[in-house]
Amino acid sequence: MGFMCISEKEKMTYNFQSFKVKIVDYSFLAFFAVLPFVDILSPIVLGMTLVLALLFRSKKNFLKNLIEVKGFHILIFYFFLAIASLLYTDDFPESVKKISKLITFVLIPLTFLLVNPSKELIEIAKKVFLYSLIAFCSFSLAKLGYNYIVNFEISHWYNFVQNSMYHKYMPEDAMYLNTGLVFLLLGNYSKNFKLFVAILFLTIIVLFAVRLGLFVYLLIIAIYFVSNIKTLLNFKNVAILIGIVLFAGVLINQSRYANDKFYDTLQKIGFNTGDQVSEIGAKYHKIGLREKIWSSSIELIKQRPILGHGAGVEKKPIAIINDRKGYDIPETYNSHSQFLSGMVQYGLVGMLWLLGTFVLLFTLAARLKSMTWILILGVMIVSMTTESYLELQQGVFYFCVFTSLLIWKAIKNPDQQGGL
Repeated sequence: MGFMCISEKEKMTYNFQSFKVKIVDYSFLAFFAVLPFVDILSPIVLGMTLVLALLFRSKKNFLKNLIEVKGFHILIFYFFLAIASLLYTDDFPESVKKISKLITFVLIPLTFLLVNPSKELIEIAKKVFLYSLIAFCSFSLAKLGYNYIVNFEISHWYNFVQNSMYHKYMPEDAMYLNTGLVFLLLGNYSKNFKLFVAILFLTIIVLFAVRLGLFVYLLIIAIYFVSNIKTLLNFKNVAILIGIVLFAGVLINQSRYANDKFYDTLQKIGFNTGDQVSEIGAKYHKIGLREKIWSSSIELIKQRPILGHGAGVEKKPIAIINDRKGYDIPETYNSHSQFLSGMVQYGLVGMLWLLGTFVLLFTLAARLKSMTWILILGVMIVSMTTESYLELQQGVFYFCVFTSLLIWKAIKNPDQQGGL
């Protein structure tokens, strides 16, 4: 009887230990599942994962991992850079508000260190993220279809399609989708699944009318095709590729909103398509807005080029300069370039941090010989050229999560090349 009781205790202990491992893993996966959806979900699930990891994961090697995973230090440094800016900021309350959002640069690395995800868990997390993006696209199209049925009488409105779809911030949604596209194309999925999901992502990006998103999408497809040209170069695949391009063109021409944005882009790069942009489109999209904002941002940078104006101090001073120059630009607009936003707030130090971070990340990706991560870093750096992604929660979470994934992969699995 004594032996049986001990066995039962051991069994219960084992089951409880197994439960503790699984609940933390499931919470970690849930965090990746909610990334594409409403902003409030990501911090909630991140906090839940962090608490569960503190309760149920061993902290035995925490300090060792904190020291060992040096790549995380560069993320955490950005948070302390923002804190240091309190010493000279032009707007103390705005800087404090900004710092409260940048705590993510500390919490996500700490979550990785405490969860200590295995290679298998990371692979599952990538799949969960991809399937979550599929759900995001499906829900967005379903909402569009519903609105067409319920509000058909106003379906001719200029931006009806975009307003009728589920989204957060369309340029960043496109960045998420292009990241998922990389995981899809270089992942272990069937050809038919890759084709279906790639077209689904393309449909959403075009309907959202994200010009840079479409450019990055087509660039990823082109790189993938060239990299696998020996296996992909046949009549069927070339026909599919041409079909995808034609499909994108048809979608664009079905929406006046998308049509105006894309034809304006073609005009800027040298094609004679300016007459294709409607008057309402030129006014609605504020054609030429970025050039004006960038000029105001550069003027602001020149005022304090070394340390900048302080964390979060960007929109108000830019709005003042825009108003002085007579630009009709909303007061809520930032620099629309992360490189400029970094310099406005932290000066040359901010620019060096961003460039240094990408040098480190590209070095890690090259060491791993991982085309997946080289492409994802390309998505990041190109996207940041025309959008200030680290000024929005969606962008902060994206940047911290995927840079942490790469850093974790490179440090914890240095002998493994390719793949993740």
